[in-house]
Amino acid sequence: SIVWSGISYGAAADLDGAFDKIFARHVTRFDQKSINHGRSDDDVWRAFRRDLEKRNVLGHFEPKVIASADDEVEFPFAWKNGIWHCVEPISFDLSGSDTMRDKAHRFLGQLMSVSESPERFKVYFLVGKPAQQNLGEAFDKALRILEKLPGEKEIYTEDQSDLLADKLSEQIRAHPH
Repeated sequence: SIVWSGISYGAAADLDGAFDKIFARHVTRFDQKSINHGRSDDDVWRAFRRDLEKRNVLGHFEPKVIASADDEVEFPFAWKNGIWHCVEPISFDLSGSDTMRDKAHRFLGQLMSVSESPERFKVYFLVGKPAQQNLGEAFDKALRILEKLPGEKEIYTEDQSDLLADKLSEQIRAHPH
């Protein structure tokens, strides 16, 4: 055993309950929350990637770091036409509403921190819906969180990936450099 302070003692009518309470206070509260992904962000990107490959425009995309004075965010899929067009795949196929909200807040915070970058950019969120039907309201709230991002942004669900691929391929063909 490890002792960081003087040994103390006490009495409990429910020894198992007291042990569980102490264990939760000193051990389980430090456990990381389990995030159960049905589909990952990469899974969302793969479906969209196929749409871009069909249109022969995937080669125009490259990783891009958008930086501000105190932070930077890397977009793995971007192309430039006057401004940077950055595609951010996000899977909300998660285990619960808290994890969805946390993920949306994380993306909002990251992008807010570079919103005053000297480089102009537009973010296209490509979001995957949760597989669990009972998480529809949480998904809608997560989308509303993403909509709070200042600046240029568009949000597409996975089932709208053809629309986004059409839009981006038209822009790329009109202005290839």
